[in-house]
Amino acid sequence: MLNTEPRTPNPLAADEHASGAVVDSRRRMRICLVGVVVLMIGVFGRAVQLEVTEGAAFRSEAAKPLVRRHSLPGVRGRILARNGTVLACDKQVLALAVHYRWLEEPANPRWLRWTARARLSTTERKRCERVAAEEARVLAERAELGQRLARLSELTDEEWDRRARRIQARVERIAESVNRRKRGRSSFSSRATKKSCVPFSFLVDVLGASMDQPPQRITVAEEIDYHVIVEDVPLGLVAEVEADPQRYPCVKVVQRPRRAYPAGRLAAHVLGHLGPVGRKELTEDEGPDAYHPEDRVGRMGIELGYEPLLRGRRGLAEELTDRSGRVLSAYRRREPEVGRDLIVTLDPPLQQAAERLLESALDRRTILSPDAVPAGGAIVVMDVHTGEILAAASAPGFDPNLFAVARPKRVSDVLGDPAHPLFDRVAKMAIPPGSVFKTVGAAALLESAAVDPDERFFCRGYLHDPDRWRCAIFVRHGVGHGEMTLADALCESCNVYFLHHLGRLGPEPLVKWASRFGFGSATGVDLPGESSGTLPAPANIRDLEGHAWRAADTQLLAIGQGSLRATPLQVVRMMAAVANGGLLVTPHVVRALGLPALDDGPSATELDDLADDPIRTRPPRPIPGLSEATLSAIRKGLDRVVSDPRGTAHETVRLDSIRIAGKTGTAETGPGRAEHAWFAGYVPAEKPKLALVVVLEHAGDAAETAGPVTQRLVRQMQELGYFDKPQPSRVAGGPTSSATGR
Repeated sequence: MLNTEPRTPNPLAADEHASGAVVDSRRRMRICLVGVVVLMIGVFGRAVQLEVTEGAAFRSEAAKPLVRRHSLPGVRGRILARNGTVLACDKQVLALAVHYRWLEEPANPRWLRWTARARLSTTERKRCERVAAEEARVLAERAELGQRLARLSELTDEEWDRRARRIQARVERIAESVNRRKRGRSSFSSRATKKSCVPFSFLVDVLGASMDQPPQRITVAEEIDYHVIVEDVPLGLVAEVEADPQRYPCVKVVQRPRRAYPAGRLAAHVLGHLGPVGRKELTEDEGPDAYHPEDRVGRMGIELGYEPLLRGRRGLAEELTDRSGRVLSAYRRREPEVGRDLIVTLDPPLQQAAERLLESALDRRTILSPDAVPAGGAIVVMDVHTGEILAAASAPGFDPNLFAVARPKRVSDVLGDPAHPLFDRVAKMAIPPGSVFKTVGAAALLESAAVDPDERFFCRGYLHDPDRWRCAIFVRHGVGHGEMTLADALCESCNVYFLHHLGRLGPEPLVKWASRFGFGSATGVDLPGESSGTLPAPANIRDLEGHAWRAADTQLLAIGQGSLRATPLQVVRMMAAVANGGLLVTPHVVRALGLPALDDGPSATELDDLADDPIRTRPPRPIPGLSEATLSAIRKGLDRVVSDPRGTAHETVRLDSIRIAGKTGTAETGPGRAEHAWFAGYVPAEKPKLALVVVLEHAGDAAETAGPVTQRLVRQMQELGYFDKPQPSRVAGGPTSSATGR
């Protein structure tokens, strides 16, 4: 019997029927498998193609040794005195060099992981916690090594860290510069590649590599090299490192040239000192002449002015190593060069005497006035015919060896000294010259025919008003000089004489003759940073003083005051021109270029053989319009300044054994501050050989302060044999007076 009831649907059967519509996973797996097989075939095919076409080239390249290049420091030229004394030279010192990765902070992650894994076995490397523990141990060892080396180097931990960060900053700048250039080239290369047909480029797309991704960062050589962190290390450190190298990984003791100044503070301002190379020098040149980050360059004095001649060019060494780091060979591609020696005009015994006299004068001032403003002074001795500077002393001084070895505390003390010991007062100090400028005023009066040298003028001690424009004798004793000729006015430094005559003459002739004598312009000395001083004139007085030229400006200029500023070099050149017949010489401190041949200092007789290239300075040039009659009248007055009992320098400068000519100058500096003291002149008076200037800042009356220094200086010249035989002192006639001038 048939069952006509409706059948109930089976839910399980419905599920089975529905699942038949779903894509079979095995089919997808087959598709993926086919894709992988195709990809592997492509990769294998590419590998076969590379093996067939370039396999030999790849094997040859892999067998080639790695090349590592090292920069070799050159040797800086020496600076020799005229008698052969070595004033500056390079000497080899032992230095501590540490691998960059042991200084870098924070530690390079790749280097840290590689170093830690190298200490572990194959099994331990698979355990992450073991690798992390070993990395922490490496970091602890690195920190402990730095502290130990700092202690052995006699440095504080802070100073060690400061030097390490300085090295790191320099290396990071180099790496950034290299990678910046690499990114630029890579960007161009990527654009060019996209435009071309690249074989197998579809494989790159399949692997998900993008042509636009930034290039991998390049590791520069400085990041895998050793860097000097301490120079001239103690011998105890050398013994410790070499005795136990296992305890000092990535540490080397190397030889390194260091600038030395055997005479210490002698002529420090003339010689100058070295300093670290700056960013400007590093980016200026490329190739063999380029500066290296570890180079040191001249920062003042001869070291700066003659830097291109003194510096030694670096050499280049190359090492060939295999892939394991074993050195196969080493050679020098370019030998380091030695800089040129310089022979200077300075005479060390005279220079030492000048510096000693200056220091004594400053010490006496400090004892007498302990609360006085810190001040200094300068002494210059120059050949009147050639311009060779035999002594150029500036005080206070400094020891240039401080800058050869990094001693931040001592260097900061020098930089912060209120007396400014780094300031070269010989070439850069421009101050009012006071009455020494009356020498120029005398030339202006005589060449303008404003006065006759024998014409008499009565000095009552002041010009118009007893309270202003006065002579020193009136300030002290309430009287004037009386009858004055030009020679008398120079001899007794009569202000009123020059105020009267130059005031009537006007500013133009005085400014013209001051300019002809070299005031207001640099002398051309071969020392960097020379000041040109200031010569006030109607054309520039508004810029200097903020007002138009007045009669008072002429009178101030007549006695060397007001806005007039002069350097010791300008004043000594003026005196040399009076002494040599009116020729303006060019002061210079370098005599010749030497041959870099001798290890020790040559004798004075050997210098002629070494001096293969004399320095050619500008020849002396006659001062236009300056007559011998004018010079004779001026010399007569300058001679009497010292020889005449009425002369301002008679009591403190005169010597029985030799005649000295010159002029004192006491320049006012403002209320509450002592005057600047000058003495400028030449010797012997009757046949001049040397011009000299002594200037003391805020020392008071020139006759009482600069005068005795001058007398001792000339006596030292005599003892050193600068004059053939003693010259008798001739005293000019005239009534004796105890009055002194300015």
